[in-house]
This record gives sequence, C-alpha cells and structure tokens, in this order.
Amino acid sequence: MQPVVPSRTQILRLYRKYLTTAQSFSSYNFRTYFLRRSRDMFRSALLPQAQAAQSSPFSKQGSATAKVSPSTLLSPDAISTNGSNASGSNGSIAAAAMSDQEKLATFYNTALEDLKVLQRSAITNRLYEGERLVVEQPKLIVGGGGAGAEASVGGGGQPTQGPQSPGGAPQSD
Repeated sequence: MQPVVPSRTQILRLYRKYLTTAQSFSSYNFRTYFLRRSRDMFRSALLPQAQAAQSSPFSKQGSATAKVSPSTLLSPDAISTNGSNASGSNGSIAAAAMSDQEKLATFYNTALEDLKVLQRSAITNRLYEGERLVVEQPKLIVGGGGAGAEASVGGGGQPTQGPQSPGGAPQSD
C-alpha cells in the first residue's frame, strides 16, 4: 500500500505549528531549545543533504547541523521492532530501502505525534510557570536615557519653583 504523501502546504503548516508551540513555553530555556530543535529537525529531514549539512544560525552544533528528527524516525531499532522489517535483516537496510515518499510520509506522521506531545508539554510548562529570567525582560528605553516625565520638570523629579514639599526643612522668610 502506498503511503499518503503530505503536500507542501501541510508540511509548512506543521512547521508553523511546531514553531508556535515551541514559542508558547513559558520557560526561556525550554522555549529556545524547542525552537532550535524544530528548525533543525525540519531542516535535516526536508532539505537536500548539501544544504542540511550547513550550519544552522540557531544551532549550537558548530560547523554542521545535527541530524534531528522525530523520535521514532531516527532509530533503526524502532523500524525493525515496528514490524516493517519482517525478513529479520538489519533495520538500517530497511530504512535505506524506503523511498523518498515513504520517508516523507513517515516523517510527517511521526512529527504530528511529536507535535501533540510538545503541545501537552507546553501546557504543563505554562501551568507551573516560574519567574522570568533577566535575559527575558526587555528594558524600555525612553528618549533622554529613560529618565521619564519627572526629570523634565527640574531633573530628578524635583520641582524648580514653589513651596517645599511636606516633611522637608521649613522655608526661611
């Protein structure tokens, strides 16, 4: 039986869902890890080998993007234990014998399953959200060095004229 091959729009939609789900993690470390993992997974599985071997700007692998894919797609043992290798030969031979369309269909189906796991993980991560890290909190810089409206009156929030505020030294006459 011929596997149903996903269209280009289905794959792009799945990729966008992966990125959106990865972005929904409240933890900075999980969020950046799953964004990088998603990019690397789709890059290594869908791009030609020459392009996939180039370094990802988001990967920490250095000179080459590591081969990342959904959990059941990578392992030759998973292929042989799933029953697709009934002859008893090596699982990597069965994986090599798969056509590109079969590999793409397998990748798509396992990526859908992994997306469901990732979505459940993101929900759990948001339920037990911790404090934001220092690197996550953007500082709003307003013109004038961020001094704000109080500095525009006389600097440092001090009035330039008028009676002294209560609690200060009495005015001299």
